[in-house]
Amino acid sequence: MDEDPSLDEVMAAVDGLPDDDPDWIDLHWHVADALHQRFLDEGDPDDLDEAIRRGTSVVERQGRSSAAHLHDVALILWDRFDERDDPEDLARFVELLETALARAEADGTDSELIAKCQSNLAVGLMEGTAADVPEPVRARAVSLWEAALASGQLDEDDERRIEGNLALALSHAGASEEELRRVVARGRRAAAENAASEDAATTHFNLATALESLHDVVADEGLLEEAIEHTRVGLDLLGTDHRDHPGYTANLVALLRSLSRESGDPAPIDEAVRLGRAALRRIPDGDSDRPLVLTNTASALFEAVRSEADLGLLREALGLYRTAIEIAPEGSRDQGVAMINLVSACRDANKRHPDPALLDEALARGGEALKLFSAPDLYRAAALTAVSNAQRDRYLETGSLSDLDEARDRAEEALALTPEQHPERAARLTNLAVLLSDDFDERSDRSHLDRAIELYRKALDLPEPVASRVTERMNDLALALLDRSRLDRAIELYRKALELREPVGSRVTEPMNDLALALRERYRDTENSQDLDEAVDLAQRAAQASTIDGLTHAGYVNNLANALSERYERDGDPADLVAAIERFGEALEAAANRPIEASGYATSLGIALAARARDTGSMDDMDQALLHLGRSIDLLPTSHQARAHRISNLSDAYRQRSVMLEEGGNRALALEDARRAVKTGREAVEAAGSSDARLLPALSNLAQSLCWREHLAPGASPSREALEIQRRAALLEEITPAEKFGQSTLWARDAEALGDREEAFSAFGRAVSLTTQVAWIGLTLRERRGLLTDMREVLVRAVAHAAGQRRLEAFAWADHVRSVLWRQGLQARSLAAESGDERWASLSGFVRDTQTDGRRPSARPDEQLRLRAHKGAAALGQPVPDPDAYRCLGAESPIVMLVPGDEESLALVLQGAGEPLLIRLPEASKELLREWGDKLRAELADGSGTSRSASHAIFDCLEWLWGSVAAPILDRIATAGERPHVWWSPVGEFALLPVHAAGVHPRTMPQAVRRRGNPSRWPSVQDRAVSSYLPTVRSVGPRPGGRGRALDAVLHVSVDVDGRLRSLEAERRAVDEALPGARMTRLFDDDATVAAFRAALPECTLLHVGAHGRLDPDDSFEAGIDLADGRFALRDLAASRADAGRLAVLLACESASGDFEAPDEALHAAGAAQQAGFAEVVAATLPVRDSSVVPFVTRLYAAIAAEPTDGAFAPVVARAVAGAVDALRLEPQYAVDPLSWVPYAHFSGRGR
Repeated sequence: MDEDPSLDEVMAAVDGLPDDDPDWIDLHWHVADALHQRFLDEGDPDDLDEAIRRGTSVVERQGRSSAAHLHDVALILWDRFDERDDPEDLARFVELLETALARAEADGTDSELIAKCQSNLAVGLMEGTAADVPEPVRARAVSLWEAALASGQLDEDDERRIEGNLALALSHAGASEEELRRVVARGRRAAAENAASEDAATTHFNLATALESLHDVVADEGLLEEAIEHTRVGLDLLGTDHRDHPGYTANLVALLRSLSRESGDPAPIDEAVRLGRAALRRIPDGDSDRPLVLTNTASALFEAVRSEADLGLLREALGLYRTAIEIAPEGSRDQGVAMINLVSACRDANKRHPDPALLDEALARGGEALKLFSAPDLYRAAALTAVSNAQRDRYLETGSLSDLDEARDRAEEALALTPEQHPERAARLTNLAVLLSDDFDERSDRSHLDRAIELYRKALDLPEPVASRVTERMNDLALALLDRSRLDRAIELYRKALELREPVGSRVTEPMNDLALALRERYRDTENSQDLDEAVDLAQRAAQASTIDGLTHAGYVNNLANALSERYERDGDPADLVAAIERFGEALEAAANRPIEASGYATSLGIALAARARDTGSMDDMDQALLHLGRSIDLLPTSHQARAHRISNLSDAYRQRSVMLEEGGNRALALEDARRAVKTGREAVEAAGSSDARLLPALSNLAQSLCWREHLAPGASPSREALEIQRRAALLEEITPAEKFGQSTLWARDAEALGDREEAFSAFGRAVSLTTQVAWIGLTLRERRGLLTDMREVLVRAVAHAAGQRRLEAFAWADHVRSVLWRQGLQARSLAAESGDERWASLSGFVRDTQTDGRRPSARPDEQLRLRAHKGAAALGQPVPDPDAYRCLGAESPIVMLVPGDEESLALVLQGAGEPLLIRLPEASKELLREWGDKLRAELADGSGTSRSASHAIFDCLEWLWGSVAAPILDRIATAGERPHVWWSPVGEFALLPVHAAGVHPRTMPQAVRRRGNPSRWPSVQDRAVSSYLPTVRSVGPRPGGRGRALDAVLHVSVDVDGRLRSLEAERRAVDEALPGARMTRLFDDDATVAAFRAALPECTLLHVGAHGRLDPDDSFEAGIDLADGRFALRDLAASRADAGRLAVLLACESASGDFEAPDEALHAAGAAQQAGFAEVVAATLPVRDSSVVPFVTRLYAAIAAEPTDGAFAPVVARAVAGAVDALRLEPQYAVDPLSWVPYAHFSGRGR
């Protein structure tokens, strides 16, 4: 019997057929199919190539090829693509199946072929991972698979394969939890039904991918464990001899690594390392999965590095990453991914064992990855993130701002390329936030810090499966909030981070340590001892919980030492300082192999030893301090950005030792150290380069050293050198406004000490210009008030300096630093009106912010205000007024600005068109002004002033004010017989005293009667002038009130909440009788509610209030007027709109009594009424005697009614107040009771 011809013989015979042979197509197709089968049996790649060539010739010969042939050729091509990973084969595969599907659908007779074309085409479209495939392509593949399933034409094995593929395809970035749960359910069914086969293995692998994706969304560790189990099952089904076994093992390695990171259990990562190494031994060198196995094994090795002793693991991991890059096809995705991973690995290795070459390699490979991934996709986002992080590392070492800028720009681009629901979105938000925080540290741009906090919050709002990442972000946000001094909120976040961490020791220590840091920061701010004690306790626990050979142990011990040092400073317990020094030494020893980190600990140890030396006089400690501070410099590379700080610390230690030597009588050695301090200080300045953040402490310490050397050896350096250093520090731009202000203050101090008035003037001018930058409108009202209080002494001194030189700048500066809060409120209101967006008004701090679009705000209300203030920065700036604008303001009547001073106070007067007149007040020092203010406040503390001592205290004060302040001024500006209108503009302590009532006044009835016959015996301001107060000399910002309108719409608020206002009914009648033609809105008794008051304000031109006034010693903004249902506080009145308002008469007690700590801010009801829109206000500077109200009101309104009100209204009100007060103070029964006439005063909000 003849043997069947071999395949090679058949091929030879078929090749001999003529082209027109009718069986040519069938025979050639038979040969192609046989070659393909032989390839599958024997694996000869030449058979596969020949099968493809013959199959392709068949479909080309057919003209219009059959759908079946097109489909089958595509399947043969797929096998070659699977072998060689040639993108051209994949593209041809998809092309053939697209054509086959179109022809099969057009024919419509072979439903099974249509389903197979759909299924296989979807496989080609989805080649790679779901994350690599564009969304439209992924959606089409899913649609094709679902159509194939719905056809019912496929066998069970094919259907299960499609179920698994769908699970893989739908496990994409951005998939919803609901979608992923459906996919997992489908995958579980397919895995349960599939038999033990290679296809079944694929089903388990696909299910594992879906489970991992669902885990990324819902953070259920059980899903990760299930994914691991299905991967193990798939590997068992595949068998270790299968060519794909190492590649899927790499997937298992990655899953085990994730489980170890989340659980804190080292066992999974140890298994991952073992499996990865085994897979590398089995996989052939040329296998397409080898780069993946190399990369995942390297990642596992890095995760396994737990201490500095694991240097071998580090080297092994780096070697695997480098090999993965070398063997991956040039320019391939696998090569790019390996490059990205190597960037991260080099960064980690550099942190553990610093080596500049590692960072250089990271940045070089990162640059290559960016070139490879040039398309705007997720691969590019990953490359951008890796390079950005590496550049930040280099910035941290070198201080290169170009690295910081490029890192930030790349992080911005990476975030823009990352979809909202992508698992890495939160991490990339955090990366950018960290870089913005760094930028704030360098350049002090508030907008960058506020944006960083906004991004941190957004990151925390996103789903995050890894609990440790959530707490890390909380810690990052807390640190940023500390930078911004949001201490209470920061501590709340740290506490929350502690609550979220599962009880794995290594995971609890980090937030415990950070909470300790936050508590220390808050202690510095509040001096709350409980915070510091808790900080020490937490730091102790964190240090004890950390592993001694762990990478973070040294940092935790260092933090404990810092906390102990601060407690020593508080309590003076030497045991705390001894313990701190021991812990600093322990941290230094633990970081011995990490020189950059050790440098910081050496610095801390040196500073602690210097502190003990200062307290104990131990020269040994100081010598050791200098030794460690010098070592901290030696440990750093010459290019490291921290060198400037380290050298500056050494300079300061030399200065401290010099002081100790001088105190011990060794002046010669003291001078040597002083010279070393100066020399080292100069080196610190040089090392700081152009970085303002590093120059600031270096310049500050150098200036101190120069001053000390000059003290020891006068003439040893140019007398102005220290001053020039201070000027340079003050003029740095990229430091915070508060730092600029502080340095300007030092500059001004040193210039005054040298007697250089022009230099001091420049320094003070800079300090003044920074007022509204420090007390920035984006801060809360209380924060701004606190900052203004802190700055007040310097600002008043600046005004005094300019006033002492008779400069118009004194008026401009005084206006810029007074009523800041009210001016900012008017600005915010104006911007709201111009833009039509009322939310701008909330920047004032008086108006409650609202969320108008129904969405949950992404930031706290105070943070929303900050972000809004950044957006409106251009419209919200407040430059210092132009001094020339004040030149002729005193042409009609004199303006007297009163400025307190240390030795003497000053009055600077604008009168006529000439230069300002300077009047020195040597009997009125700031200290005396404060003493009189304290005495009045103490006597009137109960608000009644009924005691005889209270009356005498008021009269004593008025008499002192007359002799020391008012008389010297009026003698210079008013001739006998005149009674000019004097505009008093008090600064600082003067704002708390009733200058308008200064004089020698009768204290008994007989004296009051005798005054009628001899008035010259009783001189007073009221006899010599008509007085008005100007909170600011010029009206700054939008002008309040309805100019020119008649007082025809009256709002009369009258309520007595405690039954002590016995003249209330008479006052009501007096107002009605005085204003008979006005349209009257009466809010009396129970009708006088907060809501009714607020609603009626916008329509009135005249507001008259008869009620109790209340001060709040704890919160000036909560002072106000007591109404029937509560207090109408300053913030409520200031937030109201009285656009028609012209005059407010506020007869509540102390309605013009200012904030004792912030007197220049006019934080009283009169100031709030001006903020609301009333340009002119009559108010009480002290408690008011109830019996005087009716006669005062009667005469006040009668006088106003007697004059036209359509012109300049302020003089009309001033004369009316003066007349009403004259009637009271000259009537004996009222004259002897100062609270019957002294409190009444006129405040004008118009300015001049």
